[in-house]
Amino acid sequence: MTASDPAPPLPVTYRDCLDFLFRRNQFSIKLGLETINALLDRLGRPDAGMTFLHVAGTNGKGSVCANLAAMLRVSGFSRVGLYTSPHLVSFRERILVDGEPVPTAWIVDWLRKAMGPILELNATYFECVTAMALDYFRARGCEAVVLETGLGGRLDATNAVLPVLTAVTSISLDHTSILGGTVEEIWREKIAILKPGVPMVVQEGRPHLLAELRTKALAAGSPVLAMGDYPWKAEGSVLEFHGRYATYRLPASLRLETHQRENLALSLIAMETFLKGPLPSPDLLVPALAGSRVPGRTQLLEEPGMAPLLLDGAHNPGGIAALEAYLRREFPGRRILALFSVMRDKDFAAVYRSVKGFASRVLFLSLEGKFPRALTYAELQAALDPHEREGLEPFPLEAAALQRLLQLPPSQVASSPGATAAGSDPDGGFDLVVACGSLYLLGEVIPMLLPRYSGLAWFRQFQGEG
Repeated sequence: MTASDPAPPLPVTYRDCLDFLFRRNQFSIKLGLETINALLDRLGRPDAGMTFLHVAGTNGKGSVCANLAAMLRVSGFSRVGLYTSPHLVSFRERILVDGEPVPTAWIVDWLRKAMGPILELNATYFECVTAMALDYFRARGCEAVVLETGLGGRLDATNAVLPVLTAVTSISLDHTSILGGTVEEIWREKIAILKPGVPMVVQEGRPHLLAELRTKALAAGSPVLAMGDYPWKAEGSVLEFHGRYATYRLPASLRLETHQRENLALSLIAMETFLKGPLPSPDLLVPALAGSRVPGRTQLLEEPGMAPLLLDGAHNPGGIAALEAYLRREFPGRRILALFSVMRDKDFAAVYRSVKGFASRVLFLSLEGKFPRALTYAELQAALDPHEREGLEPFPLEAAALQRLLQLPPSQVASSPGATAAGSDPDGGFDLVVACGSLYLLGEVIPMLLPRYSGLAWFRQFQGEG
């Protein structure tokens, strides 16, 4: 916006707010802290004096943040803020207090007051939403807030706050055009949420990466806790975690996936570090963690008369590898049909090949026209060799087509309209359907499947939003 451009009208409805925010360069990146700090200054520094736990990483950030928020609530903090991204179905998922989404009316009131500074500073979508979240947490009097970085760490808008704890989850190649083309470059961006004197807990175990962090942390006077120093193991029905202050024996059913157990281990050590002592008793801890699973992360939905459906937002090689390991361990020998879509700025060919590693058929659901970054079916085909296209076909992103596909018994999935049997499956049957490749894909299919799967009930509160 330039000085000669007319100011847009103040929003009246929640839909007006979303239209305005989504036009704030939602699909472009402006890294740097100058604008977010200026915006927070104009808002009276809502982050001042608040207690923040700040989480960065490539995969697992959302799960660790949800774990931390759940444990904070059973550790005596009555109002706990949680800021994550992206959302699946509703923008309001990004900003929660004690698990409740920010109200639409509050968003309208806030944006009407903040419109002036936003326009003057030309703040981006993520800068606006970060400032909104911090102001909401202040308004609610949050006693602790968990913040997930959006992209990177060093120049991410969330890095404008001063936390009391930082954590970094697993690191792999993603957003390489922005963060760097090597793991080392991405690692440097992520660990730059380090603050002087503030402890950092990391999942990373590669010696050369840890050595680089320890050198930086020593200069900053910041303690570093690496997960390799706090082992965990699974024995039968029990997960045993060795923490700094205690050993925790939790039911193995709490987390079935190895990568989620790693995320849980990181969460436990981070919370111990924050509390400077042992965690609450298992009778409080277990129910809290059982309810902290993030939707769309290895989320298994089972419903009578419907095909078993696994939702997973894995969208980079590291995430897909974790998904594949989970499927091979928990569903050995099962015939898998994948519902797939991906953004073109990902290593989409590598992601697709990984999906083909566990799925004999892949149905491509195009997000073209909904998201500028969405890969098209033609682009995916052009990047593949002829033999790699075997078992790949387009499928309509329509509620009726999806419901017809999934409501049949798994052994008859391939007989639904628009689908044909895979050559490796003589009867055309599948035991499990997996939707993966993009969180945006999940955001589109979840509303379509709400009437069919009770496991999606949390999202019903967002139906009919303006």
